[in-house]
Formats: sequence, structure tokens, C-alpha cells
Amino acid sequence: MSKSYKDQFKEESVRRRQRQQKQIAAVIILIGVLVSAAIWYLDGLSKEQQVPQQTSQQQSAQTAEQPGQEVKTETPAAEPPKEEQKQPEAVKPAYTILIDKSEYKLYVLKDNEVIKQWGVAVGAKPGQKQRAGDMTTPTGNFEVDEILDASYWTHDFGDGKGEIKGAYGPNFISMVTGWDGIGIHGTHAPESIGTMVSEGCVRMRNGELLELLPYVEVGTKVTIRE
Repeated sequence: MSKSYKDQFKEESVRRRQRQQKQIAAVIILIGVLVSAAIWYLDGLSKEQQVPQQTSQQQSAQTAEQPGQEVKTETPAAEPPKEEQKQPEAVKPAYTILIDKSEYKLYVLKDNEVIKQWGVAVGAKPGQKQRAGDMTTPTGNFEVDEILDASYWTHDFGDGKGEIKGAYGPNFISMVTGWDGIGIHGTHAPESIGTMVSEGCVRMRNGELLELLPYVEVGTKVTIRE
């Protein structure tokens, strides 16, 4: 039995999270090693500084014991005022995405100015999404949560052609919409662009999807309007 695209989407998400957890563990271990090395270095440096300090104290004592010589006391230099460190501001994604269902267009915006646009295909049914499987693309303000490799995904569209390889193109840009498996992806049928045909996702031509990717990252805001 072939896997649905939602199962493939979930499996890819699990594999990606596992890779991220391994990377985080490696970073934690590296930080531990660096901290240990820093502590060892500072401890050795502190011991080296103690020797000249003791010698200076001994010389001061000897000078004080000699008659007729004035002992000069050095006044430590005042420390310069410490500058207040500002907390770095969180970096916001540089671009936002606007998808207009009635125009069958996807726009890339920067500072509310359109800098790129491409044609898309949307859900086969108009209006707001009401339930899973209603063939409608949801409208509202959403956010990208994952960008997945979909090049090996397959899907059966129920048209008698069976499993279609490359049904989702090279990538799947997943969005948090409140519905599972809604995203922006490529297609094996570029002639469908500019129509209402999908099961709820937003389709793009594969080459144009690749052009979009540099403008998208996790956290990118996506607005879909009717």
C-alpha cells in the first residue's frame, strides 16, 4: 500500500527533527569542550600572575625597612565606566509572501513593495477551508514552519493514473494553518497553473518554486486572501 503525501510529509519532518537534535547535541558537546579549555587556561594564567604580585609585595616590605627612604604608595588607576551592553534585537525575516487566490498569483514583498511574482494554482473549491479534504485553500495570515525535500514524494490523485512521481516538485514549503499538510509546492502538471485544481495546497511551476526558495525561511509570514 502506497503512503499518502501526509505520511511522507510527517516522515520527512521526523527525519529533519532528528538531524536537528543530533546537530544540537554536537554543538552542546563542543561548547562543553571549549568551556573546559577556557577554565584550564584562566586557571593557569591566574597562577602565573600570583608570582610577580608576591615579588612586588616583598620589594615593598624591604623598602619600608630601609631608614631614611620614603615609601611611596601607588594609587590604583580608576577603572573606566563600563558601557551598557545592548541586547541584540531579534532578526526578522526580510520578505513576506502574499497569495491572491482570485488572481492565481504569489507575490514576494519587501517593505510592502512587490519585488517578485509568479502564477499559482489553488484549491478546487473557493472560500474558506472548513474541514480536511474539502479541496479548499485556507485564507488568513500564516507562517512557514518547514522547507522539505519533496523530490521523492508520490501521490495518487484518484484519476486512475495511480501513484505519480514528482507530484510535489522539488520542495514542499510547509505552513502553520491549523490544517495538516497545507503548503506551497511544485507540480508534475505545469499546465494546471492559473486554475482551481489542487486539494488545498498552492502549486507553482517547479522552476519558479526554486526561484522562490531564496526569499523564504522558517518564520516567513504568508498571507492568503480570496
